[in-house]
Amino acid sequence: MSYMPPKLLETKLLQFLEEDINYGDLSSDLVPNVPIHANIVSKQEGVICGLNFAEILLKSLNVEVSSLFSDGDTIRTGDIILQLRGLSRVILASERTILNILMRLSGIATQTRRLVAKIKQAGQKTVIASTRKTTPGFRYFEKYAVIIGGGDPHRWNLSDTVLIKENHLRLLGEEAISIILNQSLNKTSFTKKVEIEVENLSELRMALKASPDIIMLDDFSTEDIHLAIDIIKQTSDQVRPLIEVSGGINDQNIDAFLIPGVDIISMGMLTHSTLAIDFSLRIMNILPSSPERRD
Repeated sequence: MSYMPPKLLETKLLQFLEEDINYGDLSSDLVPNVPIHANIVSKQEGVICGLNFAEILLKSLNVEVSSLFSDGDTIRTGDIILQLRGLSRVILASERTILNILMRLSGIATQTRRLVAKIKQAGQKTVIASTRKTTPGFRYFEKYAVIIGGGDPHRWNLSDTVLIKENHLRLLGEEAISIILNQSLNKTSFTKKVEIEVENLSELRMALKASPDIIMLDDFSTEDIHLAIDIIKQTSDQVRPLIEVSGGINDQNIDAFLIPGVDIISMGMLTHSTLAIDFSLRIMNILPSSPERRD
């Protein structure tokens, strides 16, 4: 996972809180602002993810945090995940933001871990990758959850890799595949890989002439994937391109796509359709207070 300074993460996380708190918390204004001890508890089994982000946000609000797990750990129903100590109004105002982060990221990490385990059980080395089908403003966190689950983040943004897709080809014409690829190889730094998405075997044959780094077989049937792998093996004399398969693959049908020769399976559902893992915050007791701790 690429490093991001905690202060930058804190800024992003405070923006999430600002969206919820806006100009204040009318409900929390009704209760005493006293020091409390509260626990965040898991209501489901899964893979925990997002603890470090929760800690950064809570500590920026002067809430003491103790983590009983680390990101990537397996949790069970009823497990205490975090113990908090701080002023009641602060903890209540940040409750939903913290829980949303944990729920969303733990759901993604859990689903990714499940699919990675399924691939290992099948004896394959195929990599599970996410896509850019992420929540605006939340991509860094969702990609992080994929990594925690054992998957690959794929492209972080449009400047990461040259990826020539269907709409690029429509603007220039399918016959221009080789020209486009050669131009991208010439105009792009040697540090960047070049990938092309193909939708049929004819496009595949044309794309292979320019020796891209990665070929994405988009919405291919399993039969055509087998044919495509054979074509790539026959065409690529030296280093063959990585073979990525994508399009409509989910946890229900992934077994059919665990085909020898497929290097990567990219799945948008990891970040756009994964169910959250549920957590709750419970106030345990009021702590002894001192005048300086009150607002």
